[in-house]
Amino acid sequence: MSGLKTVNSEARSALLETHRYINVAHDEWWGYVYSDFKEDMREVGIHVDRMYFSGFWSQGDGACFEGGFDSARTYFDHHHKDQYPMIRKLMDHGGHIYVSCRHSGRHYHENCTAFSIDHDTLHQLVECPTEFHEQVIDQWDRQLEDEVEMFERDMTEQFRTYMRDLYSRLDTEHDYLTSDEAVWEAIEANELDQGEEAA
Repeated sequence: MSGLKTVNSEARSALLETHRYINVAHDEWWGYVYSDFKEDMREVGIHVDRMYFSGFWSQGDGACFEGGFDSARTYFDHHHKDQYPMIRKLMDHGGHIYVSCRHSGRHYHENCTAFSIDHDTLHQLVECPTEFHEQVIDQWDRQLEDEVEMFERDMTEQFRTYMRDLYSRLDTEHDYLTSDEAVWEAIEANELDQGEEAA
């Protein structure tokens, strides 16, 4: 049994360096990170279609994702509970706000993303039987436009914060999978320590 044999420290070090990337050499070692991240995003109202990353050794490394709202209501309740009353009024009347985030460029980090935002108007949703009603709804829609402009800035920064979190999770997972402990477990599981000189 390999458990009865102890590999000497020099041989162990050599094996560790030889097989340092054994746990990240296969495709999609990041699968669990992606899966957990997508679920976490769904809980705050974001659906993630695709994820990209590069790393982990240069300043240009990072991660980003493509997606949008899974539930605008959930997103607003989680991030902006007491903000944006006109956007909430829009949703209360059955209207929608649409967000799209797409990767852009050759690199993969939070600033390599392009955002677009669109929304219904209250004029589309609320009946205006009188000129007075028309004037009120026009005023609401002007306020809505102002809120959407402010919201777009907040939303863009929030999405990019989540992208930085994704990169941090991937970096942490990569560090663990290439650690001495994890690499040695893989060496033993694959019996790559067999035949080495015992201490």
